[in-house]
Amino acid sequence: MKEKVHRGGMTPRPQLTAFTSIAMVLLMLSVVSSPVLTALDESPSIVLPAEGRQDGLDVDCSGYSFEDLFEYDFALFELDILDDWATGDMYANAWVNGSNSAIVRDNLDGLFEGLPGGDNDWISTDERDAVRSIGPKCIADMETRLGLREGIPHSGGVDWNDFEFVEDGIGLDEVNLVPQGHADARSCTNFGAAADCKEVPTTTTDDMEISLAVADGQTHNVRWDQLPNSGASNFTLALNITNMSNAALRVTFPVLQGLRMYDFRVTHNAPDGGQSCDYIGEPSFRYLGDGSLQVTQLVSFDRTQWDLECNLFMDFTTEEPATNDVPAWTADAPADGTKIPTSGAGTWQFAEASTGNGWATDENGWALNCAFDEAGWSVTTNVLGDFYVTQPTGSVQSTAVCQAVDPLGATDENNTRTWVFGTLYSATGVLDETGSSATLTVTSAGLVDEFMFEVRAAQGTNLGAAGNAVAVTGTAPTEVVVSLDNLRPGSFSFVSHAEANNMMAYNGNIDLGLSKPNAPPTLSVAVNFNGENATWDESQLKFSMYGLVSDPDLEVVTMQLTICGSNYQGFDINGINWNVEVSTAICMANGLTDYDVLIKATDESGATTELVVGVNAPVIDDTPVAPDEPDNGGEEAIPAASLLATMCMLGAAVLLGRKTEE
Repeated sequence: MKEKVHRGGMTPRPQLTAFTSIAMVLLMLSVVSSPVLTALDESPSIVLPAEGRQDGLDVDCSGYSFEDLFEYDFALFELDILDDWATGDMYANAWVNGSNSAIVRDNLDGLFEGLPGGDNDWISTDERDAVRSIGPKCIADMETRLGLREGIPHSGGVDWNDFEFVEDGIGLDEVNLVPQGHADARSCTNFGAAADCKEVPTTTTDDMEISLAVADGQTHNVRWDQLPNSGASNFTLALNITNMSNAALRVTFPVLQGLRMYDFRVTHNAPDGGQSCDYIGEPSFRYLGDGSLQVTQLVSFDRTQWDLECNLFMDFTTEEPATNDVPAWTADAPADGTKIPTSGAGTWQFAEASTGNGWATDENGWALNCAFDEAGWSVTTNVLGDFYVTQPTGSVQSTAVCQAVDPLGATDENNTRTWVFGTLYSATGVLDETGSSATLTVTSAGLVDEFMFEVRAAQGTNLGAAGNAVAVTGTAPTEVVVSLDNLRPGSFSFVSHAEANNMMAYNGNIDLGLSKPNAPPTLSVAVNFNGENATWDESQLKFSMYGLVSDPDLEVVTMQLTICGSNYQGFDINGINWNVEVSTAICMANGLTDYDVLIKATDESGATTELVVGVNAPVIDDTPVAPDEPDNGGEEAIPAASLLATMCMLGAAVLLGRKTEE
């Protein structure tokens, strides 16, 4: 069993795995009566009704949080506070990638320790279905780590109205926990497995997602004690962020005139190691179209800081501030008339948060508000604060008048920026005859008169060779040859970069559905100092060869040699160099003296290159040598060494010949 370490600044409970394992097997075997399940752990509360139905199962997961079960790469938690200020809709999505996905699969499989098919390093569809069934019951007991309290600001030390999950309102799902069609998938072999049960190794690193939403037919999945004044007076929102490795919390409040956040702070328990959460930045704000306030808080936490506990607090009020300065543009903001390129219809990022947030300044934060001269265009930010533009189908470009607006709606009406958003270019592409490059035809869409264009082939994180920048002018198409070196056979796309005067730099992706064909390996044999392809050893029973082998697509190459009708694979390949020692015993066993060989190199995609290489027979020295008289000391004469060697050689040849025939 993999031991879990409880985090979060809450009272630790007994290990979750022990009672969850029992709960899961009851779900998996809910129609089976089993006497071994009568003795349950006394600490958790798990009650199975006499008839063994899973809908009567009671599970106690209190004292635990989402992070105690799942190690995610990034999680987004969205809380919509409903108009009654007592209930809400919580949406969560956790993205688990690569090695972390293997950790989660292993953790979930470990929950079933001691049960058929459990904790066997394979995660199955039966285990997945059990997790889906027990999940809402368990989550209903978990800590949300959110609190909301009306009154004077506080930083802990007093109780606040803790949010709690509502079991009936919880909708839980996962994506790709057991990848469909996985190469290593197999049918489940454990007792009691469903007929269609499949399982994959827990070491599987396919990306997965875990999501929480409001269940179908329900109105909410969280609740708390209603604020006495429904948010109309001061209140504090608190969040325990311990162990939240990389996450974002977005809270949307009901429409309330003048609602704003006026203070923010982070507290920690000052452990002996000196760690703190002082690096956590303030949240961002914006008012939605209906006037509701939305607050986004980014959180990062080092999960190895076991002694650190952190809480953050946001204070809200509806009181008007004594003074409120309007946002001011900075020198980093794009100037009037700046062109902002897009990739065409769709939603595209045009500035990262670290860049765009520096375009204006305001003590209360600010948002970008743009009015376009064509319908369908809009500017938004994502949860990380990155800036995006949405371009409608059929529109090539549009002019926008943009303002910096603070959370209270204050803006300088006389200090706006006018920018032109639009498609930079269109592109088509074809593979060249050799398959080693592609030709892109790039046509300017007229946003600027001329731009410098760079492009590289891309296959995941692997990039093809870089090329030179070319100038794209007017509406005349420009052809660009793009190398496919460093790419493997299969589909690929392009990444591009463009720059022009009075235009924001552009980085785009182009997917034209192209696929690189597979090229066979290149293979050569080197000659020795005597100008021959092989070098015989002193026994003249084997020879060695060496040469070069490589694959244009960087795939792994395997090699095989055929001599006297027998195949041999004992090649030593080091980088592009190869060498091999070849025994001629099989030739001698079959009375053959033609030592020519066929060498075959095969890449991972199955493409092969073959070479027929001539090998001259060894030169035998027939000069007679006078034998010495052996001194046998009166013992029975034994065969000469040369005769012994010949007999051993012939015996090995006969045995090898028999083995080959078999």
